[in-house]
Amino acid sequence: MYKPNALISSLRGKTIAIVYIFEKEEAAGFDHFLIWKDNILTGWLKAVYELECLPYIIDVRTFMQKASNYTLPHIDYVINLNSGCYNLSTMGLVPSICSFLNIPCIPCDAVSILSTESKKIANYVARGKGIKIPNFLDTDNLNGIYRPVNLGNSIGVKMGKFDTVKDDGIYQEFIPGYDVTIPVAYNFCSKTMDVLPPIMYLPNTFDPLWIYDEETKKKDTGFTTLPFSSISEEIKKEIIDLLTAFGIKTYARIDARIKYNDALTKDIANIPFSKDDMYFIEINSMPTIEPDDGFDLAVKAVLKMHNHSFYNSVNEYNKNVAFPSINGFLLASSMLALTTSKY
Repeated sequence: MYKPNALISSLRGKTIAIVYIFEKEEAAGFDHFLIWKDNILTGWLKAVYELECLPYIIDVRTFMQKASNYTLPHIDYVINLNSGCYNLSTMGLVPSICSFLNIPCIPCDAVSILSTESKKIANYVARGKGIKIPNFLDTDNLNGIYRPVNLGNSIGVKMGKFDTVKDDGIYQEFIPGYDVTIPVAYNFCSKTMDVLPPIMYLPNTFDPLWIYDEETKKKDTGFTTLPFSSISEEIKKEIIDLLTAFGIKTYARIDARIKYNDALTKDIANIPFSKDDMYFIEINSMPTIEPDDGFDLAVKAVLKMHNHSFYNSVNEYNKNVAFPSINGFLLASSMLALTTSKY
């Protein structure tokens, strides 16, 4: 008989390396790194202790050097925090080394990172899977939004006409409405990837022309986060199929835009998540995980939805660790995904 608490207990005592990046001061996104350095790194360190495992904290360069010199200690899993790089190809460095050393890498391998973090590839594959994407525009169109191909945290996202679209970015139709993040993670009760409640970022102005851009994320004000109480099985299947196509087995985030031409109220949370109004924006295969982010809010919402497919997993985890956190839940789920998944 399947016993979730036994599975969680089986994770104890593992050595988990937390491999982090330290960007040069002039690198894009460095100021964001200074913000997340303490919160994110500390969150994962606490997660390792939460599962009664052994942490091994190391920067990317040292990890690479020790791997090449065969001086790394025994490692059971690697948490890859080498994200937000300006050069997309370098994001595959850590999981590539892990693959060579046969160490499971969380959240995903190099192929998944390089294919999903490229917004061009992700958009084309999403469209091929039947998911709506904003139309690609010519540069003389005024109703557009520019996004760099790589770079997370909405760095470089700009609205309006661009005289020239750089090769490292895409220019698409702007969709009036509201930003929605759709967290997806491994459900260790069903042993499959599953969709958590989508979280809407609803501006306090209710302005459908608002976007959750880099400056808004830095200030972290001016909006309310609202979980959707329901999402159709059709959308869930399409999202899981999309992530499966990219080989993602642990957790990831889909960012989308819900189209509404008129301003709305907070009652939006009671409206079913409609496929007709959802437009794919990007996949984040290495999402930032911290308290009160999309994943954390979604998991907290699940505990109020006893009929949700994730309820048993979240509830079992919370009952079997002393101080449960979102990082700990995703770490445990990921470790189990890499050992017990049906796929």
